[in-house]
Parts: sequence; C-alpha cells; structure tokens
Amino acid sequence: MRLEKRELEELEERKGLTGRTIIQLIWLIISSAAAYFLLGALVDGGVFNYDQIYKALSLPTSLPVYVVQGALILLIIIIMQFILFIGFAFASPEGRRRTGDASMYSRHKDPFDEGGYR
Repeated sequence: MRLEKRELEELEERKGLTGRTIIQLIWLIISSAAAYFLLGALVDGGVFNYDQIYKALSLPTSLPVYVVQGALILLIIIIMQFILFIGFAFASPEGRRRTGDASMYSRHKDPFDEGGYR
C-alpha cells in the first residue's frame, strides 16, 4: 500500500513535465529553422564568410562547408535553448522559487503521512 502511494505520487510529479517538454520541443524546432535562416542571411549579407571561419578556427580546408555550417547552426541552437532556460527561470513560479529557503510546508506531499501505520 505504501509503495503504491509512493508510485502514484511520483507519477503525479512526472505528469506536470509534459507541457514543459512539448514547449521545449517546439522551441527546438523553431530555433533550428531560425538558426538555419539566420546563418544563411549572415553569410549572404557579407557579415562573414566561411573562409574567415576556417582561418579563425584553424580548420583544415578539406573539411566540408556543410560540417562547419552544421556546427554553427548547433551553436546558435544552444544559445537559443539557453534563452529558453533563462525565460523559464524568470517566468515560471518553479523557476523563481529560491532553493534552500526554509518553509513550514513541503512542496511534495508525503504519501506515508496519511493514515499512519496499520
């Protein structure tokens, strides 16, 4: 009985993560597309070209352009995911909650507290 209560409690905690996971997946898809088009616009606009990147990072010229392009897109995606992380920290009540603050009430209900020992 006690183990079943604990399993139900853990299931309830995991149910709340579904919405956040879906939002993060959608943001990942959007940031991937945005990174691809942003990188293309920067190269077409003349802000930088791939020769400059090869020289700046001391990459061999035998390395294909699409590998460098993929690495730059991945870098932009990581930056945009970090922006999502910071946004969660400021916008979500869970993200704004300070860790280590003493409280009389627990966020997590104790499944063994109800009913006592039988």
